[in-house]
Amino acid sequence: MSEARKFKVETRLSTHAFRPGGMTVADALRRADAALETMRGPCLETIDSAIAEIERRYGAGAAGRADEPFGDLYTLSSRIIDASIFFTGADLDKAARALCQLTALCEAQRAWDWVAIDLHLDALRMLRTVGQAIGERERLDVIKGLNQVTRKRVGDPDALPA
Repeated sequence: MSEARKFKVETRLSTHAFRPGGMTVADALRRADAALETMRGPCLETIDSAIAEIERRYGAGAAGRADEPFGDLYTLSSRIIDASIFFTGADLDKAARALCQLTALCEAQRAWDWVAIDLHLDALRMLRTVGQAIGERERLDVIKGLNQVTRKRVGDPDALPA
């Protein structure tokens, strides 16, 4: 039986990574943070726009909200989840996920539960406004409460297929 031979392959990346005169990790992280900061404003606009459209179409005062499609509310809520990467410390993504789960359960039952939806919308607005100013425990209590409302009024959000 022959013995295995090992070869060290020089990649272009390894060649460039260890050359003198490059960028430090701290500099690279600063540049990355600066580049990401330019996206913060548009992400916050997306969140605000999605919440406004949800309110306009599905809010307590929306005429004809019962005729609006389930899928649109789900899509608007998922936009909030996507854009929340720049709005950390408010748990908006978790509240929007809870609204997605509620919407999916309502769709499965083919019936809106407006009390639960209105409560989820109130929580979204509240977390957008003061979410970063309240403590983590309080925010987690809000999310836990949303899941409890969904469980009690519509069904178990954990029973949804992944």
